[in-house]
Order: sequence, then structure tokens, then C-alpha cells
Amino acid sequence: MCNVLAKAGYAPEFYDIDAMRPTAGELSEYFRAGQFDIVGISAVVSTGYRYTKDLADMIKNASPKTKIVLGGNMAAAYEVILRKCRVDICVIGEGEKVLLNLVRHLERYGDLDPARKGLSEIKGIAFLGPDNACRFTGFEELIPGDEVQEPDYEILDRFSGIDQYIFDPMTRYDFAYDERSRGPARRGKKAATIFTSKGCVNRCTFCHRWIRGYRVIPVEKVISAMKHLMDKYNVGFFCISDECFGESAQWLEEFIRLVKPLDVLFQVGGVRVSIIKNDPTVIKRLKEAGLTALYFGMESGSDKILRVMEKNANREENLSAARICAEAGVYTVIQLVIGMPGENDKTIAETTEFVKSVSDSLPYPSALSINYLQALPGTPCYELLRYHGFLGKTVEDEEEYLLKVSDINPDSRQYINVSEEPLSRVKLWYRKIMELNRIHWLKMHGWKRPPFTQSFRKRDLIMDKAIDLFGERFWEMLIFRNRLHLYGIRKTVLLTFGLADEEDRSLFKVGSRSLREILEEKKRMPYELKKS
Repeated sequence: MCNVLAKAGYAPEFYDIDAMRPTAGELSEYFRAGQFDIVGISAVVSTGYRYTKDLADMIKNASPKTKIVLGGNMAAAYEVILRKCRVDICVIGEGEKVLLNLVRHLERYGDLDPARKGLSEIKGIAFLGPDNACRFTGFEELIPGDEVQEPDYEILDRFSGIDQYIFDPMTRYDFAYDERSRGPARRGKKAATIFTSKGCVNRCTFCHRWIRGYRVIPVEKVISAMKHLMDKYNVGFFCISDECFGESAQWLEEFIRLVKPLDVLFQVGGVRVSIIKNDPTVIKRLKEAGLTALYFGMESGSDKILRVMEKNANREENLSAARICAEAGVYTVIQLVIGMPGENDKTIAETTEFVKSVSDSLPYPSALSINYLQALPGTPCYELLRYHGFLGKTVEDEEEYLLKVSDINPDSRQYINVSEEPLSRVKLWYRKIMELNRIHWLKMHGWKRPPFTQSFRKRDLIMDKAIDLFGERFWEMLIFRNRLHLYGIRKTVLLTFGLADEEDRSLFKVGSRSLREILEEKKRMPYELKKS
């Protein structure tokens, strides 16, 4: 955003709140001194609602004439933001063209008055009109791949702390795991982040990255950025922070050819299993070119749930990708989202068996990252909450939900149950997958302590053996405990003896169809989600 404005002749400033972590007093003083015409807030994730609301208040109190423009995925909740936060305009979708058009409009007319006709002609924005109705002007065209910019480290160096972005690679397990990281030629080398693409080829029904459009940055431009960082900052390790790395087979082949002579190591933060489905040899060739780790969004080991999610992948493809990485010595983490509509004990058992199968081919229990579904604005999952009344009937009710999920991890405490099972069972799913996976690996390896697990203690081993010994009885005891906590002793006793029903989950049975298809049948998909 800064570069787009600078190239157009403006002089933007960048305030790196994420890296600098300023106090409220420091923030107020900055905006009071600056008295900026426009402040753009990048709200990448919707779980930052509370902080964004407080920040907008702080800016307006320090500089009342400043216009606040909010972009990022949270802008999907633009009606709540515009009515409940002191934000003037929300940018819906990609912001490069939109922000420049807003700045030019302000320069021409001296304001961003919603009553002025010219504002409604700017694509990609939402605002409150003179009649207090929300107006969305439609989507702006996406920028082409050759205009997508790499992170500008000169801007970070000037306005922020460069050490936050040029860092020691050995602090990351996905580099330290690879013995090549400890070679003499790599001693003292730093790590930095780059991008090779923008957007995603998929629209998973739980994911709030919901704007269509996947573009690759020309390989020569990526390599040039890498060389610049190598020369200026002594970088020898790269984190490729894409959402959808390598989806263009032609681009990927050229990247492998040109990155190999650089003799760097790199990990990829976002990739679909389709790159392996298209070419099973690609992981080995990427490893030879410097790859140390890949992170797939596999999300589930159940074909039913994968269809609900619209992952456009199946269990066997996920399993094949994990095994090929294991064979190539490429580190990966099985990333899962549990508690989707349609999830039940059977689908969780399928996911558990899936991660066990991955562990079968590894010298350590498969690394897992498990999150309960967090329904975020701009997703079909969010619209399902609305359909079932979990967001209430007013803007105030919806804001209450956004406040509830602000700044917390997506675990069972924040989870709103849209699965097919009662909450007493849902709360066990995370622990069940984690522990049954580890126990499976330990039994295969004679109950020996797994490598690369410094926090694994002797008492953990004793506990795992006890869980294995008691089997289903152990989980039944935990269900009893959860019921006590949820319902109290009287109902728990009645449930234990089959004299009461726990929860009627019939409304939440969705079968194995895509969640988007189900909502479209119910005519519950907003215009922006259907057209994005």
C-alpha cells in the first residue's frame, strides 16, 4: 500500500503496530502529532475486532478530522464495523487500486463525504450513505501478477524494527530440523519472508480469504527479490508466505530451475496437496533445490468433511502428500479444522485414523495443528451461524459475537457447536486426536521416547499407557466430567442411565454436500459471497 501511494507521488507513513507493540499513550501521541488526512487499518483477521474498534476510537479522539479506512478480511463484517466502530469506509477485497482512488478523491474534493456522488463511483468500498443505509459499490478489478509487490524491507527498516523481519532461522524448527541448515556455509545467515503468489485457487467454506483470484509473481521478480535480500541483509533462508504456492506447474518448474543455483534453504507456509497430485516427483525436486518444510491445509481426514469444506481434495490425496514429504525428508505439519457442520464422532475417528497413518511413515509422531472451527465474517460457516440464530437479530448482537471471538485461540472455549454431536463429546475431539495419534506411534516403537519432543516427560508416557489400557472407558469418564460441567449432577445422572436426552442435533445434520450449496438452497448467501 505504501509503495502504491509513493509511486503516485504521495508520502505515506507506516506504523508497524504488530512489530512495535506501542502503548495506548504512544499511539495517541503519534496520531495527535500526525493529524493525518487518512489512516488505513489493515485488519487481516476478523478476530482482531475488539482491538480495531479500540484503535479507531483512539485515532478519532486524537485526530477528529482523520478519515479511517479499514481493509483486510475483517471488512467482510462491514455493516457492524461501520455502525459500531468509528470507521468511515471499509475496503472490500484487494486494496491497492481502491486506496489510491480514495486518496485521489480526497485530494480532489477535500473530503470523503458519502453524500458526494463521486465516492459511490469508487469500486471496492462500503460506507454509510446519507440515509444511513450501508452501500457496497461492487468489486474493483484485481491487480495482475506482475504488479504484486514483494515486502519492501527498506520501508520496514525506516519505519519499524528490521530485526523483527530479518531473523535467526535456527529459532524455527522447520529449518533446524534439516541438517543442511547447520552446514559451514550457512553459519550466520539470516532468514526473511517473501511471496511468490497472491490469492488462492480455492474457496474453502470455513476460510475468510474469500476473494477470487490467484496470480503468480513472475519468477525472475521473485529471484531478484531473494538476491537483493541475500546481498543486503545476509539472508540465506527464506519463508515463502503464500496461501497457495506452486499451483501453476509451468511457474513451479521455472522456480525450481532458477532457485537451485542460489544455494538457499526455504520453507513454504501455504500449499495445496494438488501440486503433488499433479506431479508426485515435485517434492523431491524441491528438496534438492533447497526446500526444508511444507505446510498443507489438509484440514480433515474425512472425505465427508472435505466435501462440506469444498477442499477439492480427498483423504487419499492428503495421505499421499504427507507420505511423499516423509520419504523426501521434508518436514510438514498436519493442519486440521474440527467441528465443521456435518462433523461427528465417525468423521473424527476417520481423521484420527488418517493422522495415525501419517505417523506410520515418520520417525516421530506426526506434528499436528488442530483448531476448532471459528466462524468468521465472509464465510459460509458464518452465514450458517446467522441462519441458526447464533448471531442474533441486530447489529448489536452480531458485534457481541465478534467481541467474543476477539484475540482468542480457536479452541473449544470459543466454539459455537454446529456439529452433529453434543458439546460434551465435541470438547474431547482435540485431545482424542492428539493423544491417540501419539499413543499409536509409541506402541509401534516399543513405547520409546519420540525424537524432537523436548517437552515429552516420563509422566506423559505413564499417562499414555494408562489411556491405552483403559481404552473407551477413559473417554467415557471424560464425557461424564464434561456433562457435569455443562448440565449439573441431576441431568448428568439421568443421561448416564438413559433417562434423558442430551441435545437434539437434528437441525445441524448437513449430509456431505458443500456448505455453500446448502446455504444457496436456503437463499442464505449474501451477494458479496456469491459474486466474490
